[in-house]
Amino acid sequence: MITATARRLAALLLAVCVLAGLPAAAWAATSSTPAAPHGRTTFGIQPSGAKKPDRRPNLSYSVTPGAALRDHVAVWNYGTRPITLRLYGGDAFITADGGFDVLAANKKSTAVGSWVRLGKGRVTVPGRSHVIVPFTLAVPRNVTPGDHAGGIVASLAATRTDAKGNKVEVDQRVGARIYLRVAGKLEARLSVDGPHTTYHGTFNPFGTGTATVTYTVRNTGNVRLGARQTVRVSDLFGGDATVRRPRDIPELLPGSALTVTASATGVLPTLRDTATVSVDPVPVRGDVPPPVHPRVTASAGFWAVPWTGLGLILLVVAAVVVFFVRRRPRRRGTGATSRRPVESARRRATAGQAAAMTPAAMVLAIGTMATVLAGAPSARAADAGQLTVSPRHGSDTQPLTLTMAEPCPSGTTNVIARVAGAGFPRAGQIVVGNAPLTTYQKTPGGGASIPLIYTMRDYATTAGFHTLRGTYTFTLSCLKGAFSQSSVRDFSGSLRFSSNTAYRDGTKAKASAGAGAGAGAGASPSSPSSAAGQAGGSASAGGSGAGSGGSSPAVPNGGPAAPTAAAGGVQKAAAPAAQHSNATLIALSTSGFVVALLALLVGALFRVRGRRARAAVTSGSSD
Repeated sequence: MITATARRLAALLLAVCVLAGLPAAAWAATSSTPAAPHGRTTFGIQPSGAKKPDRRPNLSYSVTPGAALRDHVAVWNYGTRPITLRLYGGDAFITADGGFDVLAANKKSTAVGSWVRLGKGRVTVPGRSHVIVPFTLAVPRNVTPGDHAGGIVASLAATRTDAKGNKVEVDQRVGARIYLRVAGKLEARLSVDGPHTTYHGTFNPFGTGTATVTYTVRNTGNVRLGARQTVRVSDLFGGDATVRRPRDIPELLPGSALTVTASATGVLPTLRDTATVSVDPVPVRGDVPPPVHPRVTASAGFWAVPWTGLGLILLVVAAVVVFFVRRRPRRRGTGATSRRPVESARRRATAGQAAAMTPAAMVLAIGTMATVLAGAPSARAADAGQLTVSPRHGSDTQPLTLTMAEPCPSGTTNVIARVAGAGFPRAGQIVVGNAPLTTYQKTPGGGASIPLIYTMRDYATTAGFHTLRGTYTFTLSCLKGAFSQSSVRDFSGSLRFSSNTAYRDGTKAKASAGAGAGAGAGASPSSPSSAAGQAGGSASAGGSGAGSGGSSPAVPNGGPAAPTAAAGGVQKAAAPAAQHSNATLIALSTSGFVVALLALLVGALFRVRGRRARAAVTSGSSD
């Protein structure tokens, strides 16, 4: 029989054995868990000389086609243990959020990344040290002029375990940027696709809603550029919503695009509102680009329907219908006798017919008023001024001057000019960006003399054709401000090409009735710098890349004035802008439509009532 004392001794001995085995088990568990292959790994890469790293922010070169370069990069290991890194060259691209990135190792490069040849594909870097790796960059002979971008990447692939115990392949990458500018004709321009706007309504019938504006900024030139952006949302009556200005785009590589979204608050639902996007191309920090093209503007209308307000109107109409239906005439008697006199019923029938005629008269009056108002824009557009194109005879490479016969109307501060004719877009191509009147010299008659920086040959090249023929008309529009889209008054003049290289008959002419809408629509505001550039004469079409130490020769008269993409954006905006230039007329037309609809409904009710009254008269007569 085991006593209680013996049981206590046995339990004590078991506890001692268990406690003695715990440290060994814990050590075994610790030693069996493998440590991370390199611990916390931190590494980097930067431009370098043959013997030591330098302070260049990136690898920037200015070259000619077929050139070969030799340079170095330094790969750093900031940790305490040695690491082995993979090195490769890749093409650069712009991410969806506007960042700079280089293709991964498993993606095939076709540009700068394929031109890089590294001295080592893999390098082992000791702890707290660096290794200098040489490389060559061979530029193809058929490379296009302009900017090309890529990078040299140091990559460390490792396998990690996530919080759920899954094995995850992790690729840590750092890179040194490569910017390559190839000599040749340089074009610095942007375009805007869109905008596309979605209106988000409100349940308050007298309140305002919000809108989301989405558009795409595209680098259609061959030089990397930044961009400043402005978004405007306006209603049918000219009021502006509150739009948070999108952040500036720091860098956009040639051929790349970035989709931007902006939010607007306080949007008044007036059935058809307008969103306008203006983008100013700017040089990238530290770059020396060629002359940058002026601001690009694109506009598009969108539906902003006040559904709650329309529902309230329908409820009011329904209440009116119910009210008149409940007040329909009733016969108080039955059988052969009636308490209501027949003459009273006849008077009601006559009154019902007269009331039924009233809505028709109202509709006729409203239609007449709308017809008169619709003729107002034509009368206004016909009030056009004269514009002299000089010199009267010249060549396609000779600069022109536009001279207004009279001053712009009071209250106008800016002008914009277009040229239209064979080869140019139907809405015309901008030859003078939206610029202040004070930029130009006044004439004795009070008008302004506006010299064009570029020639007809330059404008034709920009528009994409080479044969100048027939008559070309210049239309200059007076605007109320830099963001105005409606022309207050137009001036028009023309010249006629007798051959592909010479013109004659620089004449004075009045604008046609449709010139006002065409010229005023889609006016693209420009920054003060672009306005000053137009007044200052020719500009250099060449530029020097960073580290080149030189510049290409200046092209006479600069180069093409406005990019074709910009002109296309304005063309898309022409129709909505022309429509919104008569906001008062549209508002009156909308109000007239609502009144006419209500008048027709009331007239229908009176007509029904009149029929019932006549039926009562007929029934009374038969009785």
